[in-house]
Amino acid sequence: MSDWSGEETRRPGAPLWAKLFVIGVLAVGAWIALSFVFALVGRAIALVGYIVVAVLAYFVGKAVGRASAKP
Repeated sequence: MSDWSGEETRRPGAPLWAKLFVIGVLAVGAWIALSFVFALVGRAIALVGYIVVAVLAYFVGKAVGRASAKP
């Protein structure tokens, strides 16, 4: 017969250093992923800015050209 003292049996947990290591790896992975996402968002915003400036320059140049072409 087994000698149970009435306590519930628990699964052995991972040691603290292993838990901290996993948290550290996840934090570094999140840092890398977020920096990649922020870099892409920054480049997209820059591209949109260039397009807006180009369109504005086109319309301003068109208006100036019409104004200076009148005799």
